[in-house]
Amino acid sequence: MFDDAPLLLEVPDWLLTAPEPASLWDPPCGCCAEPDPSPDPVAGWAVPGVTWGEPAAVARPAPSAAVAALQLAAQRVCAVDPGSLSPEQALVDGEVLMQVGQRLRVHDVRRLEDVRRRELFALAGHRSTVSWLRELQPDADASLAGLAGRLAVFGRLNASVQAGDCSLGASKRVAQALARCRPHVDRADGLIDEQPAEQVVTAVVRHVPGLVAGCLLGMSGDDPRFCELVGAAERIVLSPTGELDRLEAAFTLLAEHVPVSMLAGCLEDLVLAVLPSLLEDRDLRGRDRAGLSLRPRPDGSGWQLEAELDLECGERLFTALSAEARRDQDNPADTAAAARLRDQGVDPFDPEAAVAPWEGWPRSTRRRLHDALDRLLGRYLEAGLGGSAHKAPVQVTVTITADRLEARPGALPGSGDSGQRLPTSLLRRWWCDSDVTAYLLTRGGKALRVVHAGRTLTGRQRRAALLEHRGRCAGVGCCRGGPAPGADLRPHHVRRWTEDGRTSLDETVLVCDVLHRDLHEGRRTIRLRDGRQLSEQGWIEPATVRS
Repeated sequence: MFDDAPLLLEVPDWLLTAPEPASLWDPPCGCCAEPDPSPDPVAGWAVPGVTWGEPAAVARPAPSAAVAALQLAAQRVCAVDPGSLSPEQALVDGEVLMQVGQRLRVHDVRRLEDVRRRELFALAGHRSTVSWLRELQPDADASLAGLAGRLAVFGRLNASVQAGDCSLGASKRVAQALARCRPHVDRADGLIDEQPAEQVVTAVVRHVPGLVAGCLLGMSGDDPRFCELVGAAERIVLSPTGELDRLEAAFTLLAEHVPVSMLAGCLEDLVLAVLPSLLEDRDLRGRDRAGLSLRPRPDGSGWQLEAELDLECGERLFTALSAEARRDQDNPADTAAAARLRDQGVDPFDPEAAVAPWEGWPRSTRRRLHDALDRLLGRYLEAGLGGSAHKAPVQVTVTITADRLEARPGALPGSGDSGQRLPTSLLRRWWCDSDVTAYLLTRGGKALRVVHAGRTLTGRQRRAALLEHRGRCAGVGCCRGGPAPGADLRPHHVRRWTEDGRTSLDETVLVCDVLHRDLHEGRRTIRLRDGRQLSEQGWIEPATVRS
């Protein structure tokens, strides 16, 4: 970026000797001349409804000599089939055309600013520069009109763009960064974001050489390029101009030497150095929005995970998933599969190229991260890091019937505590390394009754109650009813334990937090799924038996 010499373009003679526009465009008399039968050089240009050959409502002058020559040159260039040229000639022509096009795009911004400043769009019957631009170039980037206005304000940046030292894309990012800083600088109190303004500006300007060096894989302290950058930064620091002017000069210096692909990150660092409170505000917003939802897919084929993580949680997850994905044992197989497909001329990560069956294709990044999370969770549970809950270790629990265990025809599917139905193949994978507990249920779904003097249900009694309740709240219409992460069911004693000192399944119902609060805080009567009614004092009426 420092050693690039400007490309000197030799202007062809035919362009220099292009006929005057009067011979191309002007009829001998504007009121009585016959229309020129020769083809219009720009007729058919991709602008619907706009044709140079149509008479305008208001008489306009012909294009200037330079613009007319450019039109004719563009017509001749576009008439050339690049495939008919030798490879060397086609490459050279392509490079020159790309650079000429870049110069013209830069000049377009100057023209847009002139149209905006003098409101020339009104001469064509438009209300704004953007509407005028969209009529002439339907696929044009409308943000160029806004960029033209910003460059008119930031003179140092504009001069760099016009000199070809800073690209339009880079200038757009610099202008946006300066617009964020502008309301906070050059204040009468001499502060920027509650910091001494001069110290802030000086430090930010002196960061530029280091950022450039980092983007260019580092520079030694005596590298002439680095010394030149340091000197440029010091001249900006000592410049007797305002704070915004010096920041503009520093940001422009950065944009002139940093690749556009890395510029946004460097500018963000500088803006946050000027306004550190922005980071604090982001953290607060992130914590306010933080949340996670985990729900089954409607077709029962898996889970849908949606989350907005705050900075701390996201950093932890990023670190853990990255480490787990790097040591994935299946990575070599993915690499080999990708190499085989490339040898066949197929992009292994093109979603349109991948067709079923998927065997032989490498996993996508999304799949690798999914597998990494699965292994992390597996190790978390296997190591017992979840501790215990409800008098039992935290672990994946599956409920299956004896019929399913013996693979009898017509057996009901197994399910997890989440309520998801699980296929037999998955259950077989888990079976070899599982602890099995048998529960005896009546044909009506009641578990074997045990009465004891403990204050609460034992772990196995709680599991039996969950089986009876099908893992759902006993109430009617109080909640969604289905199992959900973080939504626990509370064992409620129908008869207070202090009354008889007994705990049994018959006198315990599992209710959600909503019903539990209704009973104890709201003093309400609740209705259960079996038709019974319950208050804080106990049953309101006996169970209704239906045939």
